[in-house]
Amino acid sequence: MSADPNHVAPRVRLTQAQLDRACERHLAYLSGMQGGAKLSLPFFDLSGLSFNARNLTNANLSGAILRGTRFVGAKLDYADMFGCDLTGADLSNAQLTRTDLRAASLRGAVLRGAKMVECDLRDGNMAVSTRADFKVLGLDIGPADISSAVMIDADLTRARLTGSCAREADFSGATLAGAQLARVDLRNAQFKATNLDGADLVDADLRGADLSGAKVSAQALQTAIRTDEEALRRGVNVVSDLPPPVVPAAVVPESVPNSPPPPERLDAMLRAHAQWVATGGQGGHQLDISGLDLSHADLAGRVLTLMKAVGVNLRGADLRGAQMQAAQLSGADLRSTNLGFADLRGASMDRANLIDANLEKANLSKLLTARGHELRTSLVRARLAAAVLRGADLSEVDFTGADLTETVLEGANLEGATIEAARGISLG
Repeated sequence: MSADPNHVAPRVRLTQAQLDRACERHLAYLSGMQGGAKLSLPFFDLSGLSFNARNLTNANLSGAILRGTRFVGAKLDYADMFGCDLTGADLSNAQLTRTDLRAASLRGAVLRGAKMVECDLRDGNMAVSTRADFKVLGLDIGPADISSAVMIDADLTRARLTGSCAREADFSGATLAGAQLARVDLRNAQFKATNLDGADLVDADLRGADLSGAKVSAQALQTAIRTDEEALRRGVNVVSDLPPPVVPAAVVPESVPNSPPPPERLDAMLRAHAQWVATGGQGGHQLDISGLDLSHADLAGRVLTLMKAVGVNLRGADLRGAQMQAAQLSGADLRSTNLGFADLRGASMDRANLIDANLEKANLSKLLTARGHELRTSLVRARLAAAVLRGADLSEVDFTGADLTETVLEGANLEGATIEAARGISLG
């Protein structure tokens, strides 16, 4: 066996049958029956499995990989889900009263009708001293990520989201009465007919948010960030160039696509990002092009490692040979984009549109960080119809729910890739 100190053992993977037995023992534990045992599966890989309608009260799923996992109608009250990866998971009508979801990723997750009263979705950095398990494993603890999550009609009464990221999340018809939303990134989020009565919106970034029909006081809105000018005054990133929020009104104006920055400004942003990467964050600035229109841009060979590009329009762009490790590209428009030979290890491209894209000989294998943390590339629910992945390294890529109709996979390495739940796949 390797003695490499940076090596991280593979996540333990259960079958559905094994998981069902563990859930039955947990139910017996909750009922005080003999032979019962608390469900404790921290850091396990349970992606794509089903917990539908299960009673998981007080279960321990901290740090678990739960991508595309189904929790429809499940009861997760008081569960420890700190730092877990719920990207693309289905928690429709689930019950999560006082559930600990700090530092968790819920990107693209569906929580329609979920009961999340007093749920904890705060920035996980507040718990660094109390999560020795994460520190020992070298796992990063950061803000909870609810970007692009569907929370329509969910009950988030008195929920705590302070410092988290909920960009483009859909809270339409939800109840956020008394919720703590201070310093939450809510850019381009949907709050149509949402109850925000008594919510704390101090320094909440509402640029581009749609508040039409929402129940929210003018006083609360005054404490939030709604324009780039307000963001500048409060020292918040203004790179996004998002439009002002749509406030409650009889007539809601149509949204205007974000215009691209001038070439000289884009070049300055790219150079600052390259410096940020080279200095480990000590200099320069992290690139955030989320929501921008950069269609047909020439970004070949650029350093885009760890960039934020949620919902960006890169249709027809030239990204050949670009360094895009761990880039955040959820919901991005990458149609007809040239990503040949690009390094996309550990990138998140959930729900991205890659129709007719060229990823020939691109590297989408897992990324091993300096701390030994393994980060899989994610293409959950991405659209890859007619995309060319000839000779690409797709080992351990998560294709859960992705559309691979007529995708060219000749010579591609699919070892360990999650393709069972993908559509249109043909490896004959």
